[in-house]
Amino acid sequence: MKLTEKSQGYLILILAVFTWSFSEIIVRLLHGSVGPLSLSFFRFFIGGLFMLIILGLRKDFEGIHRLMKNNLLIFLISSCFAFGFSNIIYFVGVTLTLANIAATIYTTYPIWITIYSIFILNEKDNLKYKFIGVSIGILGVFILLTNFNFIEFFSSQYLLGNLLVLLGSIIWSLYSVLGKKIQKEEQQTSNVTLKYAMTSSFFACIPILLILPFTSEITSFFVYDITSWFWIIFLGIISTGLGIWLLFEGINRLEVSKGMSLAFLKPIFATILSFFILAETPSINLMISILLVICSIILINRQPSLKNEK
Repeated sequence: MKLTEKSQGYLILILAVFTWSFSEIIVRLLHGSVGPLSLSFFRFFIGGLFMLIILGLRKDFEGIHRLMKNNLLIFLISSCFAFGFSNIIYFVGVTLTLANIAATIYTTYPIWITIYSIFILNEKDNLKYKFIGVSIGILGVFILLTNFNFIEFFSSQYLLGNLLVLLGSIIWSLYSVLGKKIQKEEQQTSNVTLKYAMTSSFFACIPILLILPFTSEITSFFVYDITSWFWIIFLGIISTGLGIWLLFEGINRLEVSKGMSLAFLKPIFATILSFFILAETPSINLMISILLVICSIILINRQPSLKNEK
């Protein structure tokens, strides 16, 4: 049976979220050997190079210049600012707070994506259930990652880090929304999702390259062992290049706010992967979180009733 375009979008986005779920595990594996700014640069550059090779194999580079030229301001905001700069803010914030608290705060981005989508993409259907669903999804992630430890969200010791992580989440949320806006304007361009994901990945390297030379990481830049390079390349190709490409292939078939609700699955996938890769035993909180996240996704993607549509 042939899948509908909407069903294809959901399946593609689930796969995209799964590829992202390796990110935190790889960062932990590389902790102490590769700096966060260096890792950010390599993930974007290698991811962009991966997609460039695919376009080369398809012999399709037509329309890339037009895509950037016709949408220059939005393109620069989405790639350099929303994609690249937000990653820097997030990494700095993570160093100033607890990792599980940071992950919980960052996972609020479906809220910001829903809000941006209302004003930028005019996605206004089912708003009541979208916001209820997003709230339930964040609760599920909160339970999974913090074990009900609410106090540390507002601890003065971690407040600056938490605010930076939140700011990073708010800024990053623009990336998918502006990316879809550009793709809607450039539908006549072949392989537009791949071309936008590729070019935005390369441009995301720019703010990192401007900051990196002024940090201590520059002394060890590019000097890593074989194991570290394996995980760096894996992060670049799978979690970034393939993941971002799949992201835009998915939301090209769906409303951004609905499709990105599947991002709530990321902490669950990451917890399961941590069990197999890092031998971390999942807790009962995982089961509670899974139930809440499933309810969240159902509510966000609920079809409006005919009564509401009239």
